[in-house]
Parts: sequence; structure tokens; C-alpha cells
Amino acid sequence: MGLNCKVLSIDAWREPEGGWTWNQWYDTGRTFELEENETNRSILKKMRDDVELLSDASKGKVAVEDDGYNMVIAIRGTMEPMYAIEYGNQV
Repeated sequence: MGLNCKVLSIDAWREPEGGWTWNQWYDTGRTFELEENETNRSILKKMRDDVELLSDASKGKVAVEDDGYNMVIAIRGTMEPMYAIEYGNQV
């Protein structure tokens, strides 16, 4: 059994150097069951199918990054964060 994690919606600012700073984040009211050794592909599939925050149109357009506290779903290309699966408060 995995970790039952909150899913956060992220509002971020683009930094002049090119990175992103989280301005604000909001609890979506959704949870994500993060399994041990979960792949990025399976995370995105669950976000589409189970959590229903990503549409099929997002295929190939989003990426997953682990920041050490969250699995962050970002727009591929700009890496603007959209959602975070917050696991760090449970480990």
C-alpha cells in the first residue's frame, strides 16, 4: 500500500533566470495513492484516470519532477508547475 497524498494546484511566477517560484498553492480536494517505485508514466495515467485533473490532450505535453517533497506535474518545454502530489509530509 502506498502513501495517500494531497494533490495541490500551483500558481507560480517565472524567474528572470528561467526557473519558477511557487507563489501560492491550493488543496484540490483530491488525493493520490503514490505507490513505491511509481513511474512518471503511471503517475500521469493516474492523474488522468483516477484523479481526473489532466485530460487526454495533456499526453506528451506534461512531465513529472520529484523535488524531494512533491511529485510536480509541469508543462513540458517551460516546466511551469501545474500540480503537486505532496508526499514529503508523510515520510
